[in-house]
Amino acid sequence: MLLAVRYGLFFLTLMMPLTCAHAGKPMVFSTIEGGSVAPIVTSILTSAYAELGIDVEFKFYPPSRGVLIADAGLYDGEAFRGMDFIGEDTNLLPVMVVIIEVDWWVYAKDIQFEVDGYKSLATYSVSSRRGILAADNILQYARKKQMLNTFEQTLLTLDAGRVDLAIIPAGVALAILKNKPMDIYPLSPPIRVDKLYHFLHKKHKKLIPRITQVLKRMETNGDIKRIWGRPENHQ
Repeated sequence: MLLAVRYGLFFLTLMMPLTCAHAGKPMVFSTIEGGSVAPIVTSILTSAYAELGIDVEFKFYPPSRGVLIADAGLYDGEAFRGMDFIGEDTNLLPVMVVIIEVDWWVYAKDIQFEVDGYKSLATYSVSSRRGILAADNILQYARKKQMLNTFEQTLLTLDAGRVDLAIIPAGVALAILKNKPMDIYPLSPPIRVDKLYHFLHKKHKKLIPRITQVLKRMETNGDIKRIWGRPENHQ
């Protein structure tokens, strides 16, 4: 009995730094403003952290600014990013569970061709949203690029005939076109597929195994896909 009590006290001692660090105070994560991805990922993370008894809040910023604030430790981490956006010299540590895969599609108005990688853009003027590394990497191969403040502007520019093509994540495009139909269409297959991960600031390194376990379970039992399928997440 005494041995069991000692082991119990030892376990509580190990857990105290994690519990006390968040007691009564939510963790705050920066994330990308606009689009349809952020509301879904924030729903996933809210559910995941709730299982650990941790409340979370999200602060929305332009793509390049939010990650800098999180990296500086002003917030507790970044809601989601691709691995290639974070870089090597960073204070942000990935939680190695894919929260979502983002398919980047080429949209056109009066052009038809089969997409065969970035080289397919070589003879076209192309628009996308500024401040997103994936879009920057893709548009390096375009004959001419036009970077805009929002994805909606990206599609409107295409619909107005000011560019030949637009690059946009499929889910974002569907959400925009549902509310504002345009005479444009996607070309297949996707030009790029990004796997996105949740990142914690290194000051929360001890929390990573716990949130990883929760997200892996949510992935296995289909909770993540169910959150993706909720109607309110695609309005």
